[in-house]
Amino acid sequence: MSLNLGFFPLAMALASLPAFSQAVPSPKTGPVPRTADGKPDLTGYWSMSSLRYNGNLANEGEAKVPYTDAGKKAFLAHDAKDDPTGFCQPPGFPRMLHSPFPMKVMQDKDNVTFLYEYMRIWRLIDLNRKEHYPDVSDTFFGDSTGRWEGDTLVIETVGLNDRSWLDTAGHQHTADMKVIERVTRTGPESMDYEVSIIDPEYYAKPWTHKGTLKPQRATKGLPELLEYFCNDNNIDTGHLVSTKPDPAK
Repeated sequence: MSLNLGFFPLAMALASLPAFSQAVPSPKTGPVPRTADGKPDLTGYWSMSSLRYNGNLANEGEAKVPYTDAGKKAFLAHDAKDDPTGFCQPPGFPRMLHSPFPMKVMQDKDNVTFLYEYMRIWRLIDLNRKEHYPDVSDTFFGDSTGRWEGDTLVIETVGLNDRSWLDTAGHQHTADMKVIERVTRTGPESMDYEVSIIDPEYYAKPWTHKGTLKPQRATKGLPELLEYFCNDNNIDTGHLVSTKPDPAK
């Protein structure tokens, strides 16, 4: 059995959980697993439920969002019916991290790879490259480099476009946004994940969110990651409701 969500935008997916493969028991405690070279072992299937924030990064209220005037204006101007994921556009980054779907992490001495259930998207993080590719721009997931700071993997992503939203609530960003992730394995079944949005045009200071990831447990008879497709002829867009006044009234 597989799950095909070809007509199912992220906003509706958030409302439908828990899904087939989302059961997450309490994590075991103990020492941090390590690879042969002594680095923390980040591999495994992980639930990202602690980073969801119910689809709204302003979980502490809009007054706590460090908007600039331009950022607040951009948020107020958005219309829920225009959610890019409703049109089968990739969620972009970092919105991918705040989706309701799990991921698998693979790791060797040169790379860390994230395999996401949502839209079957992957990211490859080069641990040796120090500089970003200069011609990467206008991409949904940007160009990422990684480095170890002690036991924390630090990932920097640039080259992103402005055609995605930060979350289902419609918080916006510019194409100059930079995203910093800090990933720290804290036990055999726990991993701290911190995400900072650095976008001075829209946010007066880094906007940071964090959560502790737990292992993704497969539902009996199903794998940890399910099939997910979103088709260009998505018929669900007709059900999206505008949050803007009708100019005809």
